Amino acid sequence: MIERTVKIVEPDKGRHIAIANDINTILASKEDTEGTYSILEIKVFPNGGPLPHIQTREHEGFYIIEGQIVFNVNGKRIEANPGTFVNVPPGILHSFKNEQDKVAKIIVVLSPPGLEQLFVEAGIEISDNHVKPPPFDEKQKQKLMNIFPKYGVKLQ
Repeated sequence: MIERTVKIVEPDKGRHIAIANDINTILASKEDTEGTYSILEIKVFPNGGPLPHIQTREHEGFYIIEGQIVFNVNGKRIEANPGTFVNVPPGILHSFKNEQDKVAKIIVVLSPPGLEQLFVEAGIEISDNHVKPPPFDEKQKQKLMNIFPKYGVKLQ
């Protein structure tokens, strides 16, 4: 029988991973949800956000909490303000960017889970999620590029 536990993550807690000039906080991982989904909070700093890419496995749902995020999904520009939800299924080219001058905050749901481990492997664990992360250097970029295939991610 599986022993089930309730997980509670209080504000500013969780595992904070700095990657690509953003901070991804893992709120619920694959291990926490018996392999059903994962949830992250992403603080997207001005000009932050990933390059265009395709995930081959996951549905990725984005819910904007603060600020504005500009998505590019299959060439379509979407200006997403607080309260907007964007779901990107597997196989769809997408990226997002914070074009504003203040930090934006997004909740991300991944199903199936596991992609959060990519951030752990390629990023830097930090303790303070309020401080702008260190610049994403060439060594980190190369590490990220090398592990993309392991997670079914294709950079475009």
